[in-house]
Amino acid sequence: MKHVYAFQNAPICSGELDMLEATLRRWCEEKQIEIPSPEAEEAAIELIDWYQFGLKHPDQLIEMLNRAQVLDL
Repeated sequence: MKHVYAFQNAPICSGELDMLEATLRRWCEEKQIEIPSPEAEEAAIELIDWYQFGLKHPDQLIEMLNRAQVLDL
């Protein structure tokens, strides 16, 4: 699911990027998904979308990834 928002073009600073990467790695470990995979790539896109939407906490982001995964079944 792609979200488009007016503030979407705001740059993501290195600290935020580190948090997003750690969140992706955590989610992938929980789901036993390899980082270089189509599933991880899709999750990374979702993470950035939800982050730019306004969800900033890793637990919130993982919850949204889990919900998106359930909806895709």
